[in-house]
Amino acid sequence: MSINNNNLSDNIKLLRKKAEGITVLYVEDDPMIRSEYIKFLSKIFDSIQSAENGQVGLEMALENPFDLVIADVQMPLLDGLGMIEKIKEKYPEQASLLISAHQESSILHRSVELNVDGYIFKPIDRNHTISALMKIVSKIVMIKENILYKRHLEELVAIKSREVIEGYITDNLSGLHSLAKLEEDILIHPNYSLGLLKIKKFKNINDLYGYGYGNLLLKQTGEFLEIKANKELSIPDCSLYRLSGAHFAILSKIGGEEFKCFVSIIIDKFESTEFNIDNHSMYLEMNAGIIEAGDTLSLSHADSALRQAEKDGELVVYQENFSIAKQRSKMLYCKSRIKRALKENQLVPFYQPIVDNATQTIVKYEALARIVLDDGKEILSPGSFLPVSKQTKMYNSITKTIIKKALDDFRDSECMVSVNISIDDIRHKPTCDFIFQQISLFPEPKRIIFELLESEGIGSYEEVEQFFARLKKFGCRVAIDDFGSGYSNFEHLAKLNIDYIKIDGSLVVNVDKTVLSRTIVEMIADFASKMGIKTIAEFVGHESVFQLISKLGIHESQGYLFGQAVPFNESMKHIQPCTPQNNS
Repeated sequence: MSINNNNLSDNIKLLRKKAEGITVLYVEDDPMIRSEYIKFLSKIFDSIQSAENGQVGLEMALENPFDLVIADVQMPLLDGLGMIEKIKEKYPEQASLLISAHQESSILHRSVELNVDGYIFKPIDRNHTISALMKIVSKIVMIKENILYKRHLEELVAIKSREVIEGYITDNLSGLHSLAKLEEDILIHPNYSLGLLKIKKFKNINDLYGYGYGNLLLKQTGEFLEIKANKELSIPDCSLYRLSGAHFAILSKIGGEEFKCFVSIIIDKFESTEFNIDNHSMYLEMNAGIIEAGDTLSLSHADSALRQAEKDGELVVYQENFSIAKQRSKMLYCKSRIKRALKENQLVPFYQPIVDNATQTIVKYEALARIVLDDGKEILSPGSFLPVSKQTKMYNSITKTIIKKALDDFRDSECMVSVNISIDDIRHKPTCDFIFQQISLFPEPKRIIFELLESEGIGSYEEVEQFFARLKKFGCRVAIDDFGSGYSNFEHLAKLNIDYIKIDGSLVVNVDKTVLSRTIVEMIADFASKMGIKTIAEFVGHESVFQLISKLGIHESQGYLFGQAVPFNESMKHIQPCTPQNNS
């Protein structure tokens, strides 16, 4: 086993560097060979243990696994092949080298079956030994690296899984629990009380200050609820959630008047708290719908109570009768009325004047659907039947009826007529085809304005853009109705090539009293002016409102100050002056 060349020394250095950290078990029954070979292996490996026979080697390997086992084949008690076979029963991937003075085919065949990594024959040649060790060390290093990489990947997956789970059950914006977590908790605690909370008119905050400020307010609201519910009021077993937008939720095991009292206190404190965002101070309002402990716990029921609270402006406790039986009865009754109105020609358009602010003349009328019953003794406004019509597939029939009657009424008029359509009408091909058929029969399509309800959410602007372009080819005008109540996407709006923006009445009605409404109206007017779009203010009911919107540059007005919606009459055939009614 003499070593007599420089290349061998260089190879040993290279191998030693590569073998850093590898543990070795060397098994040899001849003491002299074992001693000499350990000296040689020590030049390469830092951690070497030895055994004098296969049985001892087996016990050592099973008790404390080694990266590499080097063993003589011929040994008493248990030979090298037998030892490696038993080691591999527990550690199938055990790296191994066998040393033998014989080259029997049976031994070689058995070595292949055991997947032994290398074979060294006696007398031992160091160059051959280093070559064999280099191969097996490279394999061990690769396996170790793969194990480390796999472990690293598993750790990353575990971290990402925790993040996904955390993101699933936690609202990132507020830090409260998420909607998914609430749905899970409702199943776990079906007898708890649930309160849904919603910040009133939060959309106006986003429109005026931007989503960044809105998000900060939502975060502050989450912190407020956490402090009030869990620290100051100490509501028992209380969990807080942010569901979406300005919707929050409280889940607690307490019920009845006690839970209602807690929620009421939270709302009172919320509405008396001054919120500050980037030097902007404001007070917010909140509605709440409650399901008390013991009732059937569901988000839909809580949402039903919240919607009722938004109408009544108060905290509402869910009751089975107002949500299901009453609504079902109302829907069936309304459905029957709509069918009868369509069949008996009771669906008629009423017309409300739209006035030019500069000349105070009536230049156009908006057609508004009404159901007239008992020879005019009872008149139903669209709010009482349009929502039901959309659920019962009668909406498109109403649209067609109103459009046809409106165009027939104004066929010989000097005035323009404005009719309402929805995104559902645009997407409904039979209705679409009917609209263009009626336009083609009208003598002056330039006197027709089609108002699209922005409050319903336009969604696909490409569809609307194509529909508007087709209307424009006929000379029709187009308007966006209820602007400021829905998505109010200025960027997309600029692409639609519209002629009018009708500013939502909720912004106009108190524009002379509310700074926020005035600011939003002024912003819309400024945008429209720059885009060359005319503006119409809805719900103009007082002289003070009219004077202010005129000052803000709004072009036209519509509201009770200039007249209510009435059936068609001969005066509507001519452009005429309009004297404001005494509503100031």
